[in-house]
Amino acid sequence: MLDITPLKPNFDLSKAIQKEALADSCMCWTCSSCDGECPINIATNKLRPQKIVHMAYVGLLEELLLLPEIWYCLTCRKCNRTCPNKVKPADLIQFARRELARRKTVSYETIQKYQEFFSKLQRVRWHATAACMANDLTEISDETWNKWLSTPAQKADSKVQPGKLSAMIKEKASDAHTHSCFTCSECSNVCPIFFERNAFDPQLIMRMVNLGLIDELLQSPSLWLCLECERCSEACGQLVKPHQIIKGLKEMAKLRGVVDAYFPSRLERANQLVYERYIEGINSIFGFK
Repeated sequence: MLDITPLKPNFDLSKAIQKEALADSCMCWTCSSCDGECPINIATNKLRPQKIVHMAYVGLLEELLLLPEIWYCLTCRKCNRTCPNKVKPADLIQFARRELARRKTVSYETIQKYQEFFSKLQRVRWHATAACMANDLTEISDETWNKWLSTPAQKADSKVQPGKLSAMIKEKASDAHTHSCFTCSECSNVCPIFFERNAFDPQLIMRMVNLGLIDELLQSPSLWLCLECERCSEACGQLVKPHQIIKGLKEMAKLRGVVDAYFPSRLERANQLVYERYIEGINSIFGFK
C-alpha cells in the first residue's frame, strides 16, 4: 500500500528561514495576488509563489529546497510588489538558491550551466518578440529554438540620425529624468536580463532617448523584454527612472502603430511557448523529472 506520511510543520525552522530571508512569510494570507502576477505561472502554471511562501511559513525547508520551481523564477519581483502585506516570495526563492549553493547540493558547474542558459534565454525572447512584431508565432520547433539560443540579437540596421524629441517623449523623458543619466552603468549592472547589449540594456535605451533615436527604439524588440522589476530605477544615483521611460516608449509604439492592437496578445502566446521550453531546459540542466 502507498505510505502517505503527513508533513509536520517546524516553526523553529520557520523562524530561521524568516531570519535569513527577511521575506515576511508570516504575513501571507493566501490571497494569491503573487500567483496572478508571476509571468511563469501565467504562461505555464508551473510556478506558484504562494506555495513557496506557505512552505517557508510552516518550516518545510528540505521540501522547499527540492522544488524545481525555485529555478524557474525570472527574478522579476512582481510577486513582491503586488503583495498587499509586503511578503517577498522572490526573496524566499533567492534564499533557497543560496542555501543550495551553500550546502553544495547543487554543483558550481550546474549553476554555471543555468546562468549561461538564462542569459541565452534573453536571445530567444528577443527573436520571439521580433517574430511577433511581424506575424503570429504559433510554434517553436527544436531547430528554431536551438538557432535562437545560439544567435545573438541583432542591432537594427538603421540610418536614423539623432533628432529632436517630440512633445510627448519630452514629457515622458522629463518625468523619468533621462537628462540626468551620465552612463555610469548602474542600471545595467543590476538588470537581471542584461547579458548582451543588443538584446536588452537599460543604459543604451537611456542614451538613445537622450540622442533622440526614438524611431529606432520604437521598432526594437528590446523594449518588450523588460521584466518591469524596477531595479534600474532603484539603483540609479541620479534618480533616473529607466523602467518608466521604457513603459512610456511601449505606449508610444502602440499609439503610433509601430505594433498593432493584437501584438500584446501574440506576445503573450509566444511567451507561453518560450517559457514552456525554458522550463524543459531547466529540468534538463538540474535533472528534474
